[in-house]
Amino acid sequence: MEVRSNVTLRALRDLALVAGAGLAAASIWASGLPQEQGYMVDAQTWQDEVASAPTGNWPREGWYRLVAHERSVEVQRATVDDGALVPADAMFVRLPGATLKQGTRPGYRYLTALAQPKMGRDHALALGAMRFSVRVDESAKGMAYTIGYGGQVYNYVLGPFDATTTSVRFVADLDGDGQPDFLVDVDDASYLLLSTRAQPGANLPAAELFASEGGC
Repeated sequence: MEVRSNVTLRALRDLALVAGAGLAAASIWASGLPQEQGYMVDAQTWQDEVASAPTGNWPREGWYRLVAHERSVEVQRATVDDGALVPADAMFVRLPGATLKQGTRPGYRYLTALAQPKMGRDHALALGAMRFSVRVDESAKGMAYTIGYGGQVYNYVLGPFDATTTSVRFVADLDGDGQPDFLVDVDDASYLLLSTRAQPGANLPAAELFASEGGC
């Protein structure tokens, strides 16, 4: 009887997470505010498709380059005309309506507790004066991240329904609002969770990067 009850509770929880993700998307449309798509590409795609294709379909302005180190993330504006060498592990993001704080941002890369987070466990962590919590659960639609900071809780459902692995690649305050931002990997995809683009409850990621042969 207890086993059946646990299965039922898990099914109800999964249903709530899926419904929450749908509500997040619906709320964006219902708000009536323009929500231009955020972009995230890796260094190879940046060089092959964005910087080298001035007549392509990629936006030309508004890009930032992110390079994660062990205890910091370097944030710099990037232009498609910049001929400087690009670090192989750099990420490039364009987030309409959001401004990132340039310079070296304190952070953690592959924080031990979140490199392979244990499912269903609450992780209470801190980045300097920023305190936050992270919980990861398997759901019917992917990996369900429940993140708490600033007295609020933010929910994300990331990855495919059959996702098997996840990790938090880095945590840093990228936008300078005093709250943590996250780069999360789920299977072969990556997701940027930006605090200034989040609201309490269900959310969509600020940008996504899906692995594919030959770039995005």
